[in-house]
Amino acid sequence: MPPKLIITTGISGCGRPEYLETWEEHCRERGKKVKVFHMGGLMKEHAREMALDLPEDNILNIDNKRLDILRSAVSKGILAELKHEYKDFDAVVLVVHVFFFWKERLQRSYDRFMRAFSPDMFISFVDDAGKILKRLNARAQWKDQGMTRRDILRWQATEVEVTAILAENAWKPHYVVAVEQPISTLYKLIFHPEIEQVYIAMPISHFREPEDRRAIDAFVERLNQYFVVFNPLSVEAVGAVNPKDPKRDTVMDHHTVNRDLHWFVQQSDKIIPYWPKAVPSPGMNIETYHAFMNGKDVWVVFLGAETSPFTTYFATKFFTSEEAFFAFLKEKYPERSSLAW
Repeated sequence: MPPKLIITTGISGCGRPEYLETWEEHCRERGKKVKVFHMGGLMKEHAREMALDLPEDNILNIDNKRLDILRSAVSKGILAELKHEYKDFDAVVLVVHVFFFWKERLQRSYDRFMRAFSPDMFISFVDDAGKILKRLNARAQWKDQGMTRRDILRWQATEVEVTAILAENAWKPHYVVAVEQPISTLYKLIFHPEIEQVYIAMPISHFREPEDRRAIDAFVERLNQYFVVFNPLSVEAVGAVNPKDPKRDTVMDHHTVNRDLHWFVQQSDKIIPYWPKAVPSPGMNIETYHAFMNGKDVWVVFLGAETSPFTTYFATKFFTSEEAFFAFLKEKYPERSSLAW
């Protein structure tokens, strides 16, 4: 059986190489044979073999046709290797970019050879825009580009949305994975497709004390034993905002809503709204409603004393204690409770 082939996208500085390096080790420890091909690095290596000058800092100034030729040559080489050297592997990951943001414009970085790979899955890696900007500003190639958080957010959103189109046209699944997610997230997505994906909804804006977050973290850790858990706290979290502030930048707000609702919730099989106490959370209410009205299971865990009838109405299962909830999971998925992810 040929290896599973996964195409991963992500903008420069998103932390994808580091995540995949840790994932490779995680797989080896569990007896999986995996290989990661980094398209950019292989293009530079091929250029050196051809005695072509491909300066690191100015590579994106090079004629697009020349880069396309290099990319096509590397793609053909990878395709040939997949049929021979790696035919007995469990999974092969291809690391590509869809776009670069260069000189205040988007520059395409994929071609028709993408279709020749016939991938089984597409993964888009994302991270906090502030962290990405800090990493890029520390690199000689990027520090003079004068990018802003807005640029990063729009670049990252474009990378994700175009990858989603590629996946849809190929009739393959597409997932958005934050690099702060556990390594087991990618491991389960690839090797355990029978494990459902869930989104953990939680009060964020009005539930910010350290002990409150520790309670949420502990709940998510237990939940990870049973599912692939997409956690909105794995990327930047926007707290309460002042709508009267004339200087408030709403771009981050808009991208947060789009990311959580249209990426994380949409790609999940079910959502689990976790209410440690009764606090205002418009975001949770919208996410719950959206999931419920799209036919997803909504398993509510509510630990407060009183709630609204809307909370119970928009739920397919309702639990009033963590103990009851996890007892239900252990009974429903007995084989998962002891697995080592």
